Amino acid sequence: MELLAPAGNMEKLATAYRYGADAAYIGVHGFSLRTYADAADLSGSSEGGSEGDVEALAQRLQAVKGEKRIYAALNLFAHQADLAALPQALEQLSQLPIDGVIIADLGLIDPVTRALPGVELHLSTQANCTNAAAARVYQRLGFSRVIPARELSLDEVKAIKDAVPELGVEVFVHGAMCMAYSGRCFMSSVLAGRDANRGDCAQSCRWDYRVEHFRLEEGKRPGEYIPVEADGRFTTILSSRDLNLFDHLQELADAGVDAVKIEGRMKSAYYVAAVTRSYRAALNGTTDLNEHRQELFRISHRQYTTGFLLGDQGVHQPNSSESPQEYRLMGIVGEWAVHGWQVTVKNTIRRGQALEYLPTDPAGPVFIADSDFELYELQGNPVDQITNARHGIISTVAPLEPGMVIRAVR
Repeated sequence: MELLAPAGNMEKLATAYRYGADAAYIGVHGFSLRTYADAADLSGSSEGGSEGDVEALAQRLQAVKGEKRIYAALNLFAHQADLAALPQALEQLSQLPIDGVIIADLGLIDPVTRALPGVELHLSTQANCTNAAAARVYQRLGFSRVIPARELSLDEVKAIKDAVPELGVEVFVHGAMCMAYSGRCFMSSVLAGRDANRGDCAQSCRWDYRVEHFRLEEGKRPGEYIPVEADGRFTTILSSRDLNLFDHLQELADAGVDAVKIEGRMKSAYYVAAVTRSYRAALNGTTDLNEHRQELFRISHRQYTTGFLLGDQGVHQPNSSESPQEYRLMGIVGEWAVHGWQVTVKNTIRRGQALEYLPTDPAGPVFIADSDFELYELQGNPVDQITNARHGIISTVAPLEPGMVIRAVR
């Protein structure tokens, strides 16, 4: 099965590929359901980008992806005004090395296929394809892959694949889920004036609510009550659990699933590296998967569930706790310099601090511990710390390589 990882920007895209993704998906500015993913924005810039910008971006994308695949998400439900900006976005997208486009709005089919002939059409899970008859219609409309509604059981997914075997099927295996049917939620619009169906979700379901006398109050909005019926056991009564199908990939393969997808374009490069590598190890049939399984519990996550696919009744229960992130992303290893390895610093690294490097090989150790290193400014002067304001160099005997993620216990 193809392993598909999230990429909110160019750095995360490169990280996804290094840590084992076969393909990655990234948003197109103004047409994706993740407005605040730092989109390396496939249109070149938030304003569309000049011709030179797009050409440079195309070269960077091709250099990063190599022989791997990249899919562009244009998965919002377009309003009439959005269609005016679509031709320019598609014209620029046509200049980039895109292998597939993920769409939910059927009104985008014709303009996308005209502007990007030969590019695969993937049906977004937002379109909530729930049966084989619908899947067959989508295939006739030109889709080569469907991402079924996340409310389906594995038997229902298998029925789609059995009925339309030539149609690719992709399912989510890890990450956040939405409390609303197929992600079509109006809660953010009502409470924050931000439309989730247009990429601007405030994640209102994750807020900390209190229930008192059948009234709902959000922690940062005291005195603003929302009527509700609940038993008072939970504060995050609307927050769904996180999906984790790490131990069930063979069952998905047996059902005919063609691609498995990790959620998280707004999450860190550390999340992308750790989760992608763990699933790569599982798909590769690595003998001892326990450490990789534990890595999924070391990242920040809500209570895990196997979701609707395997009939886990816990999927209907709200999340009652959130695991704090055990590790902090400290930096990403760059190229070799005179004194050591250049580092793009995310959090201040101090001499003598206990660091862990995440190797990219899923068959090797899950991390390499190190506290015996020296730090230098980029100019070569020794220092006691390097910060994200002024990236630096780390000199160590640990076997580093470009792109490795550096973490430290919080």
